Amino acid sequence: MLSQFANIKKLVLLGFAVASTKIMLLLFAYFFDAENYNQFNQIYYTASMVILFGSLGFNIAITRVNLSLKLVTASVLLMILTAYLFLQIFSAPFENVFEIVSILIYCLFISLAGIYVFHLLFSGRYRDYAILTLLYSALHLLIIPAILFLKLSLFSILPVIAFLWFLIGSPKYIRQKDSSFRNLKEFYKIGISAFVINSAVSLALAADKYFVNHFFAVETANAYTFAWGLTAPMFYIGVLIEQYLFSETNTSKSNILRRGFIMVTVFVTFYAAAMIAAIYLFPNIMPASVDHATVLKIFTLMISGYSVYVILHFPVNAYLFKALGTGKQKTISLYFSIIISVYILLYVLILQGIVIIDYFWLLAFTWSYIFTLLITKIILMFRKDIGKESVNNILEITNLVSQRADQPPAET
Repeated sequence: MLSQFANIKKLVLLGFAVASTKIMLLLFAYFFDAENYNQFNQIYYTASMVILFGSLGFNIAITRVNLSLKLVTASVLLMILTAYLFLQIFSAPFENVFEIVSILIYCLFISLAGIYVFHLLFSGRYRDYAILTLLYSALHLLIIPAILFLKLSLFSILPVIAFLWFLIGSPKYIRQKDSSFRNLKEFYKIGISAFVINSAVSLALAADKYFVNHFFAVETANAYTFAWGLTAPMFYIGVLIEQYLFSETNTSKSNILRRGFIMVTVFVTFYAAAMIAAIYLFPNIMPASVDHATVLKIFTLMISGYSVYVILHFPVNAYLFKALGTGKQKTISLYFSIIISVYILLYVLILQGIVIIDYFWLLAFTWSYIFTLLITKIILMFRKDIGKESVNNILEITNLVSQRADQPPAET
């Protein structure tokens, strides 16, 4: 009984912390006008793209390899500069030097803090993780009064917020002292494989917002981003369940997968139904910075596809990183690299205007990418287990996945 109460308490605390990050993003739409909201999204999703590459799966690598803060910082800085240079060459999101430096500083400290905060969670210190995640949201909410009352620039505020988050959380980080380049090599190996597997989907989910906010009309861009803000909590539900499964001591397949599928399905279905009802019954809850009709169309599309993905992805991902060896991760990352390369080429064609798309085809493109990755991951994870397990166990797992996928869909 006490064990179940502790699990519920942990789930609620992690859920509250994770939800705060999405609520924080939604609030900006209510306090900013259309132009300020669009500018914030341009900066935030540009930074999100850079942070994904800057972190490069180092949050997983640091749980396996002992490396000093100096070498971690150098690794992150190198990847951030490389990632931003790529964006600058292909799409030039910002041209002012001050703006570029501001974004790079923000990305550096958010990436570093994110790596060490995840390390806390992976080590079982979920309370410290939750507190620092809540701090991240609270610090970003300071943007609202800074813009509205102090008339400060976003480019002045964001680096300060990132540095404060890193500095305040620093005493709680799990420090490591090894500075050998042998460990650095292994750090990159594990980091790259973890990035390819764990961030491949996040890359697409950040890329479409980057694209719409830089290249679509403001009305469509704001509606798309706000619709994503309503959809994204399903991913945060998935992340929450995944984090809960990461902290499990029983790493058996039945415990991780069965519990994960059931929990994600229940929460995602409930959330999707509640949001659809709220949008249709209470249209006045929409902020003035977005168009209600456009949000409604995009949101309905988003929630139908992403709900199925979330139900399948997060339990499988938790089992991969919690229970399987790094050999599986490296094999999957190799296949993922091929898939990512093909889709990056297509993204470049879109960024260059060679392929013209609207929001519907952007969504369809994103879905084709993430489901291709998911199906590939599942096949590679379990293909060698087929000959080793009984027919009953195989049928049990297959039926479990099918039951979740066949449920009717219920929308960062």
